[in-house]
Amino acid sequence: MQVKQIRSAHGVEKLVSVVARPVTVYPGGSAESVVYIDGHGVRVFLSATSSDSCIQVLDVAPVTGVIPLQVKVVIAVSATAKPGVYSIDVTIIDTRQGKAIASVKIPVYVLSSQALTGIVSDIEKLRELYKEKGIQYAVIQALSRVSTGLRFSDIKFLYELIEERRVSNGSVGDLLKRLLKKGILKHVRGFYYLVVDLRCARSVMDLKRARNGLKGAHAYLNRNPGKVHYEQGTSREVPQPIEKALKIVEKLVKEDYWVAVDFVAHVLVGIRKTGTWVLWFEDYFIYHENKTNFFHYIRSPKLSDILRELGLKPGVMMEHKNHSSEKYVIELYGSYANARRIHYLMKELGWFMYGEPLLLELSKDYFSLRELASGKVLLEHSGGGNHDNIFRVIVYPGEHIDEDNEETYFYRPSRLY
Repeated sequence: MQVKQIRSAHGVEKLVSVVARPVTVYPGGSAESVVYIDGHGVRVFLSATSSDSCIQVLDVAPVTGVIPLQVKVVIAVSATAKPGVYSIDVTIIDTRQGKAIASVKIPVYVLSSQALTGIVSDIEKLRELYKEKGIQYAVIQALSRVSTGLRFSDIKFLYELIEERRVSNGSVGDLLKRLLKKGILKHVRGFYYLVVDLRCARSVMDLKRARNGLKGAHAYLNRNPGKVHYEQGTSREVPQPIEKALKIVEKLVKEDYWVAVDFVAHVLVGIRKTGTWVLWFEDYFIYHENKTNFFHYIRSPKLSDILRELGLKPGVMMEHKNHSSEKYVIELYGSYANARRIHYLMKELGWFMYGEPLLLELSKDYFSLRELASGKVLLEHSGGGNHDNIFRVIVYPGEHIDEDNEETYFYRPSRLY
């Protein structure tokens, strides 16, 4: 919208505002836009032009009149027009003074797919989401609106429409690659599909609100402990830095159980200082990184067996947040980043396994963990009642979404280890 102040013949200042309605059209088709001109007592003439030969103005009616005025502009698109965002330039001319007093652009969205029609109608909401959360969230929201999937060119069109600028194929490709790697999208025969519901795709979960569900998980796991195959007294045959950390765990278990759990979380499981170890069952270690707001998991039968031998019990592990082991972490390693390097030493030695993304579901009376792609249930418990307000979140395998980010953790200063 453009608002402009003009001076009438009597010297009275008036405001003129102009608003144009966007149009959506397919190649070879036509559409009608409406231009609203608000003001008082000024006779105007309208000029509508296109700078692109594949977009033409067929009619402007009325072409002149006294404002306030509502004008219809009929626009035609060539059959050879490529999908994209075009515009018609509308100029409002004061007929008495013979000069332009306002102008506006009519956005012309040329679509190649009917699936985009409903998405484009909500483009302002997508732009707001983009400003708040970023382009990944906006694209995920758009994909949730269609069941047929979108092509690369469709997603590029939406990307440009949301950001209101041209973007390269490389930028679009990088975006899709990240979403595919996270298990949010699948690519089948040239089309991209959202494979989880919108709440899962956003990967956002309020741990405080899910606490009741985790309490249910805790009770269930305590009644159904995983099988332990590690025989007490068997030599662990682990490198000295890992053995040293395990001795600290053994000591802390006797002094303060949850401080021991916190130490394990940040040293052996490798969670950042601000992260939380959420759940341990069988040989699955599930945690939440507050820095990225993602959930991750690793599998380690060896670590599970050793921790059980030392006196730790599988279950919900979140209580460790209130029992900091920072004193021991700093004394031994100098920083949490250095402490995490013990975890990466274990990774180098093959202690951990990684699979496909998982889906964690939690409510007051229900929780489950299942494979995202196959739906295979790994763990499930229902305490009866309804299962309303279920929280769903994707749990990603590995320590980082982008594996390149972990390279520095494999370097270990000799003086600390």
